[in-house]
Amino acid sequence: MRIALIQPDSPYLTYPFAFPSLGLLYISAYLKRNGYDPLFYDLTGGKELPYIKADIIAFTCQITQFEDVKRMRDKLWEDNPSAKFVIGGAFPTHSPDKCKDFYVISGEGEEAMLQFVQGVNKSYGHVDPNFFPDWDAIDLSKYGYGLEGKRCINIMTKRGNCPYKCSFCAKQEIGKSPLRFRTAENVLAEVDYLMTKGFGAFAIYDDDVLLNKKRDRIIFNGLKERCVPYRCMTRTNLATIEDLQMLKDTGCAELAVGVESADPYIHEVVCNKGTTVKQDTDFVRNCKRIELRVKTYMIVGLPSESPKTVATTKKWLETEQPDNFDVSIFTPYPGSHIYANRGMYDICWNEDVLRKIWFSGEAQYGSCAVRTSQMSEKDILEAKNVLSEKRGVAGSTAYWKPI
Repeated sequence: MRIALIQPDSPYLTYPFAFPSLGLLYISAYLKRNGYDPLFYDLTGGKELPYIKADIIAFTCQITQFEDVKRMRDKLWEDNPSAKFVIGGAFPTHSPDKCKDFYVISGEGEEAMLQFVQGVNKSYGHVDPNFFPDWDAIDLSKYGYGLEGKRCINIMTKRGNCPYKCSFCAKQEIGKSPLRFRTAENVLAEVDYLMTKGFGAFAIYDDDVLLNKKRDRIIFNGLKERCVPYRCMTRTNLATIEDLQMLKDTGCAELAVGVESADPYIHEVVCNKGTTVKQDTDFVRNCKRIELRVKTYMIVGLPSESPKTVATTKKWLETEQPDNFDVSIFTPYPGSHIYANRGMYDICWNEDVLRKIWFSGEAQYGSCAVRTSQMSEKDILEAKNVLSEKRGVAGSTAYWKPI
C-alpha cells in the first residue's frame, strides 16, 4: 500500500521556513512505528506538486490552506481515480461539513490515520506522546530561525488541549484531546537529536509552560546544561517571580504571554481568560525587574471594543512597555465560542467577507471582517495601526531574525 502525506505551502506566513509544521510529521512517525513507509511531500516555500501515485493521499490543512488543498486534490485525482483522499488538521476538525470530497480525520491524527490505513473502524484512545516527529521526512537544512545568534527550531513537550477556555480561541472541545505531558527525558532526547542537525536554540511551542513545574524545571535545566537558549509561552497566572527567575537562569531568551486587551471587561469577561489585567501587569513588571525579555500578544476588535477600550490598551502598552508585542485583528474562527455564539457578544460580521479572509490568509496582513456597536471595520483597522506604532516604545522588534 502506497501512502502519500502532503504538507501544503503556507504563503500567507512572512517566513514559511521559520518553523516546520509538526502535525503531519507526527503522523508519519507513528505510521513508521507501525510498519508502514509513507511518502512525505513538503511543499513549503512554493514547491510545485509533483507527480504522485498512491492508494491513500492525506493532507494536513489549516483554514488558509483549504482552497489550495482542494485544487491539489482535483489535480491528483486525475492520476489516482481509485485513491482515498484524507484531510485532517484544525479546519477539518471544526468544519467537517466543508470537506465533503475527503475522508475527514478530526482531532489528533496518529491513531485515527493508522486505523484508516488498516481499514478498521473502532474507537481509539490518544497516543502516548513520548515519540518524536519524523524529522528525517523533511529537509531540515531549509528550516530555522535565529535566536540569540543560534539556529532555532520548534518543538512541543506536551499534547492535547489547553485546559483554559478563552472565548476567542479556535480549539477542540475541552476533553476531546486530553492534556498529556512528554517525559523530560524524551524531550531532551529530541533536543539532542536536533542539535546533531545543527540547531542550537529552541522555540517551545506549547500553549503554556509551567503547567507541570517539576517536569518543566528538569527540561529547562537540561537546556541550560546543553548551553542552548530557548523561547516559550505561558500564562500570567502560572508564573511566580521565582518561576520567572528560574526561566531567566536556565537560558530563556524570551517569554511570551497573551494579554489580548488591557480593558478589564474585555480581558476578564468577554475573553474569559481566567486571568486579570492586574496579573498581566505584575507579570510584565516582574519580567522587566529581573531583565527577562517579555513579549505580549494583543488583539484589537474583540467583542465590545470601543475607542475607550483601545485607549486603555494603548496606555497600558505605553506604561508597562513590554520588550516586544504583536497586535492582531480579531478574526472569529470555527471552534471558538465567539464564532459559535456571536449573538451573546457585541460583535457583527459579514460571513462572506469573513470566509474570504479565512481562506486567503488576509488576516495576516491586516484585513478586518468584524465590527462592534462602537467601532466599524475601518475604525478597528486604524486602531491596530495606532497600537502597532507603540512598538517603538520598548526598542527594537527585530529580535527574531530568519537565518
